[in-house]
Amino acid sequence: MKTVGERDYAAQETMHQLLSLKLHSSSFNVIPVSLNGSRKISNVPSAENDGICTSNSLLDHYAYRDQYDNSAEVMNLNFIQFAPKFKVVSSKLTKMLENIIPKVFPTYSSNPRGPNFALYCKYQLLRYKPWLRTQSNAWCDVEATSEVLINCWQEFLQSPYGQNHVPQWLEKLEAIVLSQVEPDNDPFEQDINTREEWMILSDLDTPFDNSEPNQESTHDWHEDRHHYTDQQMGEMPTWIRVMKDQNSNVTYQEYEVSDINSFSEMQRLAFNIVESHFPNNSPEQQPLHLIIIGLAGTGKSYLINAIPNLLREKCQVSATTGKASYNVSGVPIHSLLKLPVGSKGCKDLTGQALCTLQENLNGIDYILIDEYSMLGQATFGWIDKPCKQATGSHDKILGGKSMILIGDTGQLPPVADKPLNHSKPSSDVGEQGYQAYSMFDKVVKLTVNQRVQGTCPEQVQFRELLSRLRIGQSTFQDWRLLLTRQPSNVSNLNEFEYATRLFYSNEQVAKYNHDELNQLQHPVACINARHSSSSAKNASSDDMSGLETVVFLAKTAKVMLTMNLWSHVGVCNGATGTVRHIIYDNGHRPPNLPLAVIVEFDNYRGPGFIDSQPSCVPICPVTVSLQSGNSLHERQQLPLRLAWALTIHKSQGLTLPKAWIDIGKTEKSPDITYVALSRVQNLSSCVIEPMSFERLTALKSSRNLTFRLQEEERLDHLAQATAIAFNH
Repeated sequence: MKTVGERDYAAQETMHQLLSLKLHSSSFNVIPVSLNGSRKISNVPSAENDGICTSNSLLDHYAYRDQYDNSAEVMNLNFIQFAPKFKVVSSKLTKMLENIIPKVFPTYSSNPRGPNFALYCKYQLLRYKPWLRTQSNAWCDVEATSEVLINCWQEFLQSPYGQNHVPQWLEKLEAIVLSQVEPDNDPFEQDINTREEWMILSDLDTPFDNSEPNQESTHDWHEDRHHYTDQQMGEMPTWIRVMKDQNSNVTYQEYEVSDINSFSEMQRLAFNIVESHFPNNSPEQQPLHLIIIGLAGTGKSYLINAIPNLLREKCQVSATTGKASYNVSGVPIHSLLKLPVGSKGCKDLTGQALCTLQENLNGIDYILIDEYSMLGQATFGWIDKPCKQATGSHDKILGGKSMILIGDTGQLPPVADKPLNHSKPSSDVGEQGYQAYSMFDKVVKLTVNQRVQGTCPEQVQFRELLSRLRIGQSTFQDWRLLLTRQPSNVSNLNEFEYATRLFYSNEQVAKYNHDELNQLQHPVACINARHSSSSAKNASSDDMSGLETVVFLAKTAKVMLTMNLWSHVGVCNGATGTVRHIIYDNGHRPPNLPLAVIVEFDNYRGPGFIDSQPSCVPICPVTVSLQSGNSLHERQQLPLRLAWALTIHKSQGLTLPKAWIDIGKTEKSPDITYVALSRVQNLSSCVIEPMSFERLTALKSSRNLTFRLQEEERLDHLAQATAIAFNH
């Protein structure tokens, strides 16, 4: 009502008001009807309501229609038929005019695979199936579970009454039947979080709304400008790019020296394979396609240091995420090969992008990719494409480049993509990735755990627990050991107050981040992205390189960077830090985009923005584009998100000093438990929410485990063949 009082009135509307003329007219009347059983508010006592504050609604009249007219004509009407025809006047059922149209709510998605399909079935039954007295009569007076509601709706659609009275009943029935059939028997279909975190945060009860007079709307959002000079604020938007250009003269990254004399047998084998290939790297020699697999602690990092030191400038180290590439002193594979991000905009490189790619790969004969298990078939297909474009060798796998893949196969399947070994690629580029991956004929499997040698028995015990967990063979003793880390059993629980929380779902992450944000006692900035079109506004953050439609920030908030801005120094996707200042231009405030957010990063090893803040970096809004057909859609936003809590999916590839873990009630994604627990290096570094023994062993009944173990068996055979070939 406040907005109505403040709005402008058109001259024609004003004249209609002065002349007492109707502002609108219609040949029909629309009546709103709620199926939730709400009652009408009544301010005038009548015989019907006997002086009470509410009166019966149209839904109530339908439920007790037999008290007014128990004829077959009325009793056989469903609610959609009854609503526009009858009303109750003086306790009598009276027919209405024929120009009544009911607007019935609530409405839910009819998608049989959607989260609210059971509610959709419930309200469809209330609309189209005749029922009496109570709503539960529509589903045979039994408890309204999801299964009951869906089955009752399906049975009703098969009845003669349903087929005569439900519009498009056959399509609705076919949709339910098809939803009950597993599509393509694909074992890699995952339960995904359909709502992004910012959507959930927006729904929570928060003081984020800038339209009401609250702390946020009365706060002086320009006070942080006083910490910086006009020159410094002018440098903020381009500071990272300028610093990168000034430090771009380093052509070779010196890696930590690894003592090859201390290598295990399999580490030495992997090193020898690369070493024997390197001196003979002539145009006539076949490229090296090598996979090095091993659990955490088996010495993969030592090889990642040793191999580049051997190959020097002929090798480029990369990884599948910004954080992982930072940990191995490499570059993200997406940045190196200019790979497309998201599900759209995938096309061959041209112009300046192709020139940059060719410069990146100039003189590079070996590409090393860490955490390769996070690659899917489509992504690997796009790795193959630019390598061929850069070299012009379109008839050779990876354009004739040698490639070394390193990682642990017991990780989460790639999001929105099929695993590399999946036998049924879903696209042409996925088929290309599958064929390229199948050419990797040399495998070395690291089995000796270097990390636990000479350490405490508890750490060895934890590593053995993880080894059993990843193959679905957890024991009762493993479960008892994990229970020692539940909150009630941890004596130093206060030390985990600021530990990163890991959850399965976006809902849990959003709720925890929301609670932490409210406890800061700082004004919260609700920052909206700028969009060039409605398509850009509706695009997911995955399609927009991690940029979210809405970002919530406050001073001292813990945040994570969602884009690789300067991976070499730690300003990369997955880097965490703390918000120190939010800088707005004069005349701007939330929900507008700020000039910059000053973030103090936890593991930053680059130049400081100012001397007094050596680990602080100005993070400014960035613009990304999405190609859809012939149209280009853009989003401008801060590449930041709250980071007190993360989903287990987003934590993959991270090593956390401390973690508080909730694996959820079911193994909704294969290997979710293993990935969560392996984020820390020892058991004492985590707190684990209680779980049942059945929950811990849920992985062994997963079809996904069977397919992963089949791939590991294939790699084991290749590893045995590789060892035999190079030892003779």
